[in-house]
Amino acid sequence: MKLKRFISVLVVLVLVLSVTACSGKSESTGSKNDSSSKSGDAADGGNKKDDVIEIRFTEWDGGDTLAVYEKIADEFNKSQSKIHVTVMNIPDEYDTKLTTMVAGNDAPEICEMEAGTLMFPYAEDGIIRNMQDFIDKDTNFDKSYMLDQFKYMLNSDYMAGYASGSENITMFYNPALFQKYGVEEPPASYKDAWDWDTFVHVAQQLTIDKNGKNALDPDFDPENIKTYGVTISKWWAGYMPFLYSEGGDYLSEDGTGIGYATDKGIDVLQKLADLTYVYHVAPTPTASETMPGLSEALSTNKVAMTFDGQWTNATLMADGVAYNVAALPKMGDQAKTTMTFSGISIMNTDKADAAWEFEKFLLSKGSCEPLYKSGLWLPTTAGEYTDEYIKSFITDKHPKNYYESVVAPMMDGTAQRPVVATVKNFNKINDIISPALDELWAGEMTAKEAVDAVKDQANAEVKGYLGK
Repeated sequence: MKLKRFISVLVVLVLVLSVTACSGKSESTGSKNDSSSKSGDAADGGNKKDDVIEIRFTEWDGGDTLAVYEKIADEFNKSQSKIHVTVMNIPDEYDTKLTTMVAGNDAPEICEMEAGTLMFPYAEDGIIRNMQDFIDKDTNFDKSYMLDQFKYMLNSDYMAGYASGSENITMFYNPALFQKYGVEEPPASYKDAWDWDTFVHVAQQLTIDKNGKNALDPDFDPENIKTYGVTISKWWAGYMPFLYSEGGDYLSEDGTGIGYATDKGIDVLQKLADLTYVYHVAPTPTASETMPGLSEALSTNKVAMTFDGQWTNATLMADGVAYNVAALPKMGDQAKTTMTFSGISIMNTDKADAAWEFEKFLLSKGSCEPLYKSGLWLPTTAGEYTDEYIKSFITDKHPKNYYESVVAPMMDGTAQRPVVATVKNFNKINDIISPALDELWAGEMTAKEAVDAVKDQANAEVKGYLGK
């Protein structure tokens, strides 16, 4: 979910004043079964013996994810009698509605958040509690259970949040097309990943025009393509695996400029664009508009390979698509991918201790297992990243290469932390770069022209890396 940060300076000032002056006076919405329950007695920390502390957990997901969250909340409520949590689903305009609640002194106690739009700005303003404080004082909590790669660190001492289910970018492919055209299937392991030239050659072999000719044939018709060799993801997570592969990063080596403006960044972006305009193996923006969803595109042989988020497995598995996954190709010496995940933060309310208890329950082993089994998520804790546990939730519906291509990269360092969790001011930088790259994907500019057009403006927003 890519939410736009809309908060103006005036609103942020109001939020800070509201939290400073009125923190802890919000009223609970109560549980679904008792809408009249109030937080008045509970707000004092539950001094009365029979008090139940009411807290709210906000999240934006629907479907299976919402159902799992509600099941976790129900199990938490049954596991003890001091705290009652209500899941508050906000599917639309999440940032706007959460900001309104905070400004109105009605902040939920624990919230799912995107890092760039709310989490880090809220942490800077004291609206979010430092999760590290709860960890340090909780003698019953195993500190090693949380893994560093899933922590949202504002600085070296301040944990603004922790991941709520992990994901990464991977290659999906149609085995039937590889078999039909006698092409070797892509490797499962990132250690054996194709180099870029090999990948492009394979994509040309699998790009077929209406006359049955592939993109290597001199008589190939690029205006009438029946099957595309590949589709790519045109957002930061779609570019970063290849920039990491070349040894680059979202920011320049000295941390003062955007990584896309370096020679490595330009090379990565141009190679991705060349898939469309030089090799004709990927659809143009116009052709993409008529492409069906990935399940149908793979099932009807519209595409042979695609770079997309691992969460796509959930849809493909549910739809019964015959597909597999593989390592992304490499542009440099080592193949890489990137993690993606949102986070959960504890708000600065007088019920923060109760919120921490629920956060621990969310992190407990197996609590989100239905989402692992569905292919939507991967774990985020040391207790779940064991071969024994992982193999227990991989079903016969998962693609054959799921462990090697999707899970192993999260464990062996191949999957890098998402830039939203590491780069200061990420959203402002990205909001400048993304529209400029649209000109590249439209074939109107080269990568260098597109990046040069906004380089100075983007560099002015660069503030370095988080967590230091």
